[in-house]
Amino acid sequence: MGRPAKALSVLKRTVGSNPTLSAMSLPRRLLVVVVTAGALTFSAPSPVGAKVATGCVKTYTVKRNDSWSKIADKVNVTMSLLLKVNKASTKTLILIGDVICLPRAAVTQSGTPVPSSGLKLNPPAQRYTASQSAAIIKEIFPDELEQRAIAIAKRESKLNPAAYSWCCVGLFQLNWSSHKKWLNAMGIGSAQELLDPYVASRAALQLYKRSNGWGPWE
Repeated sequence: MGRPAKALSVLKRTVGSNPTLSAMSLPRRLLVVVVTAGALTFSAPSPVGAKVATGCVKTYTVKRNDSWSKIADKVNVTMSLLLKVNKASTKTLILIGDVICLPRAAVTQSGTPVPSSGLKLNPPAQRYTASQSAAIIKEIFPDELEQRAIAIAKRESKLNPAAYSWCCVGLFQLNWSSHKKWLNAMGIGSAQELLDPYVASRAALQLYKRSNGWGPWE
């Protein structure tokens, strides 16, 4: 059976010739075209609304004419690293409004961090030394993960549980805005709570499990 001309048209507009797959303003209720073993098949209409990545340290909302390579250039990281943190390839389609993960090193071309609403937290009631923080991480993380966890916390916060920035909080510098929903489900009701090294370590371990590895910190 020949391929319907209309279906081919949709496929061309969706995939295009650019291997970085630019974001286009295609209606999300269009039938999704899937290529399987050289044959065209059709799925049910895709759901309304953008795809939202989870388990990210930083996020970016895809805009018109964006592509993986253009986004990487915007935030001054390599495309390979951007694809890695999203578990994607150059063939992975992105659409306007999708929320993707950014590497921690991502900054704008002007040298400023990727914009965020900003955090204003109070100093924690109790202070912990770096040695105490490392001991807490060992207590929370399984033996086979504790040394890598300590190394990450040392890099992210210098093992200072009270450290926070415009976006990220605590020992592991977790992005409150990106992770708020599932952190709330854990019983963590505010970014302020992540200044507690016990809370931050439990949250970091949960993020590790949700991400199937250390990807959010790479």
